[in-house]
Amino acid sequence: MNPSSNIEPLARDIATRICQQTTPTMTPQEIAAWVDAHWQCAAAELEAGIMNDDGTRVPGANWELGLAAYRERLRA
Repeated sequence: MNPSSNIEPLARDIATRICQQTTPTMTPQEIAAWVDAHWQCAAAELEAGIMNDDGTRVPGANWELGLAAYRERLRA
């Protein structure tokens, strides 16, 4: 996996939507910082196939695959 792949814009968009839905009181600056810290998680879950392009988890998906993909992404 290439951490600078073109999945970043989609992962950032998904992370932004997740943040806005779960913490609606955050300021735009706080959201941007949260996205900077978490977009790699969304990218790993997308690449592992446990999250759809709209940010929803695939039913029955193995979360361990996402964790393994995240660890691999961080090593790259």
